[in-house]
Amino acid sequence: MYPYRCNTGLYQKNTAINSRENTNTSVTKQDLSQDKRLLELLNIAQQEIQQSMQSYSNLMQNNAIKNDTELLRNAYLDEIKHLQQLREMLYIISGETPSTNTVNQTSAMTENNIASAIEKTLMQEMEQTDFFRELLLCIPQTDLRDILFEIITDKQDHCIRLCFLFTKYQ
Repeated sequence: MYPYRCNTGLYQKNTAINSRENTNTSVTKQDLSQDKRLLELLNIAQQEIQQSMQSYSNLMQNNAIKNDTELLRNAYLDEIKHLQQLREMLYIISGETPSTNTVNQTSAMTENNIASAIEKTLMQEMEQTDFFRELLLCIPQTDLRDILFEIITDKQDHCIRLCFLFTKYQ
């Protein structure tokens, strides 16, 4: 289970949950930079994106799926874009350039059955979609939420593509 399920309430500055009143207190980037949980979640998000990149890379290297490599390549390129966007978010929030941690690269496909490899990647994408949806709710800044919204819609698109591939190779 991801640690994003718990709410710190850091951004509820003296406002009731059901209140629709406008208040003069707004959340600043400095408030976000002090939220250690948010920074940790953004680091987890980077690791998740890197795992997705590795999954897509492994799928593209499988000869059984050569005809559909372009679908996977588009998703792989989206993941590269998402990683860059998350690094930009961390820079905007913290003012520091995030470290570039990489996932261990394995060139061999670990799954013998292509359908099970696609299913594993699909489940990973679905879980990440939920993760980014919850992360979106943690950030009140509109410009940062737009980045997360784009990542969520791309993840949903990846799920659709993987469903197509799963039914095709099952």
